[in-house]
Amino acid sequence: MSFLLHELQSKISDLPNFSWIKSCVWARDLVYIGLRDVDPGEHYILKLLGVKVFSMTEVDQLGIGRVMEETCDYISAKKKPIHLSYDVDAIDPSVTPATGTPVAGGLTYRDGA
Repeated sequence: MSFLLHELQSKISDLPNFSWIKSCVWARDLVYIGLRDVDPGEHYILKLLGVKVFSMTEVDQLGIGRVMEETCDYISAKKKPIHLSYDVDAIDPSVTPATGTPVAGGLTYRDGA
């Protein structure tokens, strides 16, 4: 995602075979749901850039229904096309054991459906 963010374009050095990637997304237009295991540097960048984030703690507190309502309200207010990317790593590895980065405490099967 960092390669696609306008805000980070000047921070990313030229990498071989990546010159075709052009920034096309503003951080304020992103929503991440179900984050956990975020390192301090990632947390700082998300906050600095104003990315809308719902951690798993917030999903647990609010419920997935309310998180999705708030997400839809946030995104629809922007009046832009929507691209949804669903990362299976958001689901708890007890449900998706073949995930590349297993971190306990993710979305349940029901929440992720």
